[in-house]
Amino acid sequence: MKKTIFEVKDGEQLFAAKVSGDCWKMPKTTIRKQVPGKYYFTDKRIVFLASGLIGTESVSWEIEMKDIDTVKTCTTPPFFPFGILITMKNGDKYKLSILKRKKYFEWISQYVS
Repeated sequence: MKKTIFEVKDGEQLFAAKVSGDCWKMPKTTIRKQVPGKYYFTDKRIVFLASGLIGTESVSWEIEMKDIDTVKTCTTPPFFPFGILITMKNGDKYKLSILKRKKYFEWISQYVS
């Protein structure tokens, strides 16, 4: 079972917490639609905790900053300029949708080597 509560780990610096947004794409799931939730950004990881009544654990996730290969801005359906596409070193992709994405895009970008 995945965690449904966010906790800062020892040695982590919290950048932003409880940022409302949606996840449009994530690996290892058959869900291909908008999943609402909250994002948490630290200098070590990004955590997405889906909100809703049923099955939120299965669409909640966390990724390590060190495992990110590329990050770029994108649109979300239908053509909104809120997206951030993260490609991991193993090829997995995550599409985040966040208002004021520039702030979060710049934050993530500084950790991509």
